[in-house]
Amino acid sequence: MRYNRVEGLSMGVRGQIRPHTVLGPVSVTATARLGIADLEPNVRIDLTREAVERRVTFGVFHEGAAIDENAWHLGIGNSLLAAFSGRDDGDYYRRSGGSFEWTPPDFERQDLKFRGFAEYHRSALVETAFAVFKLGNDAFRFRDNPVADEGWVYGGQVAIIPWWGSDPNLVQGGLSLTAEAVTGDFEYARAALVARVAVPLRADMRLGLEAGAGKGWGGLTTQRMWHLGGPSSLRGYDLRRLTGTSFVRARGELARTYSFGSLSLFSDVAWAGESESYHFEDALYSVGVGLSLADGLVRMDSAWGLRQPRAYRFDLYLDAIL
Repeated sequence: MRYNRVEGLSMGVRGQIRPHTVLGPVSVTATARLGIADLEPNVRIDLTREAVERRVTFGVFHEGAAIDENAWHLGIGNSLLAAFSGRDDGDYYRRSGGSFEWTPPDFERQDLKFRGFAEYHRSALVETAFAVFKLGNDAFRFRDNPVADEGWVYGGQVAIIPWWGSDPNLVQGGLSLTAEAVTGDFEYARAALVARVAVPLRADMRLGLEAGAGKGWGGLTTQRMWHLGGPSSLRGYDLRRLTGTSFVRARGELARTYSFGSLSLFSDVAWAGESESYHFEDALYSVGVGLSLADGLVRMDSAWGLRQPRAYRFDLYLDAIL
């Protein structure tokens, strides 16, 4: 089950069979769900062949999707926030088509992924105004989704995500390089590089740093622009506070561990727009404090945006998106 401002309460069922074929063991997974607000069926069928060195999946789908696929907006954390407090941090669109995915097997680190796809994109409308803590507030409305550009896209995505270090008492670091190229009713390419490092300062303190940049070329659709704001990119500011064909962002966090979890001080800075008009003075930045419980499963952030539009934002989330 999940909840968002497009589907309302969405309930699904999934089944899997593993027949033996001439290609060896193959998993066939079928998922179907229906939201009570939009009554739009979501259906997905995946055929997966996993070997010692690789995992290959062919899929066909007709489903809702989140614009930021790495932020867990269709996960339990955002669903609970949307259902109870009326804050849905996701932005959504609909896609129908097919895909081919190549990844390492499940028991290995997912440091290289490739996906080819043919998809038809269209907008998803806000279909509900219900949240438990907003009952009796006739003025409450969920924010609108961005209007997605409608049409067929054919292309590929690659993600290279190496990570070095497994001992939390030593320095750890990693990179995330993602790239996408598309043709069809729209033609564009985009790429982003994010670097992360975690440095132990003493037994109970750690310093985390993250910096990233991305750029798009051609006619990026609305759903493929870079959107910054919120817990995954710029704490202290609302979702889509910054939008553009290019972005630069960084964040730092100093955390101390206690028996109940950890407390942290952090700061984020980000800019998005057209690369030709980049000026560091246009960047937004924030500071804040965070509380992490249950080995990071529960996280609470209080953040203050320090540039206009100055704002305060409290975030509670249950998904590991940072």
